[in-house]
Amino acid sequence: MKFQIPLAAGAVTQFLLRVVTCLAVLSFLSQISLYYLPDYPLIEYVAKIFNVDAERNLPTFYSFLALLFSSLLLGVIAYAKNLDSDRYKNHWKILSFIFLYLSFDEAGQLHEKFINPMRSLLNASGVFYFTWIVPFGFLVAIFLLSYSKFVFHLPVATRKLFVAACALYIGGAIGMELPGGYLFSTMGMESVPYLIVATLEEFLEMLGIVVFIHGLISYIKTYVGGVSWNIYIAGKNSQVTEPQNIGLPALSEPANTNLLR
Repeated sequence: MKFQIPLAAGAVTQFLLRVVTCLAVLSFLSQISLYYLPDYPLIEYVAKIFNVDAERNLPTFYSFLALLFSSLLLGVIAYAKNLDSDRYKNHWKILSFIFLYLSFDEAGQLHEKFINPMRSLLNASGVFYFTWIVPFGFLVAIFLLSYSKFVFHLPVATRKLFVAACALYIGGAIGMELPGGYLFSTMGMESVPYLIVATLEEFLEMLGIVVFIHGLISYIKTYVGGVSWNIYIAGKNSQVTEPQNIGLPALSEPANTNLLR
C-alpha cells in the first residue's frame, strides 16, 4: 500500500502559521502568569517550556526543525540546479549550508557565545548590550551584497517572498535585538517591556522562516515539478520492490509559471 503526501505551499504555510502563533501566544501568557497569577502546579516549568526567549524547549525545537526543513528544501533546489548546470547552482548550495548552520545555531545558541568577548572588547552597553549583532550584522551585510544579483534573477513572486522573509527574519533577529538589549541592560529580563520585545523578536524570526518556506515550496512546485513524501506499507502478501529512481527535471523550462497555485 502506498501513500503519497504532497507538500502544498498553502497547506504547509497555514499549518506553520498556526504553530508559530500558538507558540508566541503561549510564551507570552506563560511569562505573564509568573508576574500576575497565583502560583499553580508546575508554573515555572510551563513558563520555561514555552518561553521563546529560552533554550532547549518547544519553541527552540520548532525553530530548529523549521530551519533544518528550509535547508533540505534548498538542497533539493541545489541538486536540481546542479543537474541543469545553472549559473546560480552554488548560490543555492551555500544557502542550504547557511540554513543548516542556522538550525544548529538555534539548537545550541552558538551566536550568544560571542556576547561576552565582544562586550569586553567594545565595552558595549545599551542598545548594543547583545554584542553578537556586531560581527553577525557585518556578515549579513556581506551576504546581502553578494546575493543581490541572485535575488534579481529570481521570478518576481519568489523574489518578493524571499525579500519579505529576509526582512522579517533580520528585522526580528537584529532589529528587535537592539531595543531588547537596551531594555535588558536597564530594566532586566523579568520586566514586561522586555518580555514584549523578546516575544515579538522571536515571532518575527519564526514568521520570516514560514514565509521563506512558502517561497521555497512554491518555487519547487513551479520549477522542479513539486515534492512529496511517499510512504509504503507492506501487507502480508505484498512484495516490497525497490522504488524507481526518478531524476529531477531540468530547470531551464519551468513547468508552470504561476507561483500562486
